[in-house]
Amino acid sequence: MKRVSKVLLRLFVRIARPYLGTYGLLQTAKIFNKSALVYEPGDEKVLVLAPHMDDEVIGCGGTVARHVARGADVTVIFLTDGRQGGAVARPTGAPEPLDIVATRKQEARRALGELGIDRIVFFDATDGALMEAVAGLAHKLREQLQELKPSIVYLPFFLEEHPDHRAASQLLLGAMNGVELTFQCFGYEVWTPLFPNCFVNIDDTIEKKRRSLNYYQSQLAEADYMHTAIGLNAYRSGALLGGSCRFAEAFCALPVGDYLELYTAYGVDGK
Repeated sequence: MKRVSKVLLRLFVRIARPYLGTYGLLQTAKIFNKSALVYEPGDEKVLVLAPHMDDEVIGCGGTVARHVARGADVTVIFLTDGRQGGAVARPTGAPEPLDIVATRKQEARRALGELGIDRIVFFDATDGALMEAVAGLAHKLREQLQELKPSIVYLPFFLEEHPDHRAASQLLLGAMNGVELTFQCFGYEVWTPLFPNCFVNIDDTIEKKRRSLNYYQSQLAEADYMHTAIGLNAYRSGALLGGSCRFAEAFCALPVGDYLELYTAYGVDGK
C-alpha cells in the first residue's frame, strides 16, 4: 500500500506541475519532500460542485474566498436539495415546522454571500441517492460547463466515503461525454482526508470560512462540522513549514482528462 501511495503521488505531481507552473506556483511544501505544491488562487473562472449544502464551505471555502478576492467569476452548483436531512427546529410560536429544503437553500445563499458568491444553481436531486440521478443530471451539468467554460472545477475527491460525494465525479464523467473542454479538477476533502498534491494557505480567509459555515445551522445541529472542518485545516497547515501558515486546504489537482481517467481506472462504485 505504501508503494502504491508513492506511485500515485508521483503521478499526481507530474500531471499537476506543468499547469501550476504556468502560474508561477512552484513553491513546495517541504514536509512532502517537494511532492506537493502551494497554489495561489487567482481570477480564474471557477465552478464548484457541492453534493450537499455545506460541502463547498468545508472542502474549499477558504480557497474560493481567495478566488473571489482576486476577482474570480465563481459559480456553485448544489447537486442535492437536503430533503433527507434531519428535522429543522421550530422557533417558539411558529405555526408549523420549517421546511428543510427551503431552510437549507436559504442557509446556502447566506453562506455563499459571506464568501462573496451570488451565482448559485440547484440541481435538486435527492440526497443519499445522487448516483441514481447521475444519468438524468449529466445533460444539465454539460450545459453549465459549456456555458461557463470554467478553468477550474472544484469537486469532492473521488475517494470520499460518502456515496453522494463520489457520485459527483461520476456526474462529471457523464457530463464530459462529447464535450471538448479543458480545465483543472481540484478534488477537495470533506469526510475523507485525501492524499494531496497541492495546498492553499487560507490564513487570510479562515474567518470568512468560519462565518460562512456558521450559517448552516440546520447542519451544525446534527454534527459539529465547525470543529472538524477547521481542525482539518489546522492540521493541513503542517505541510507548510516555517510558521508561514496556520490554516490550509488540501487538494488533488489534475487536468480533467487525467482526473476522470484515474477515477474510471480506480473502479469506484463498480463503474
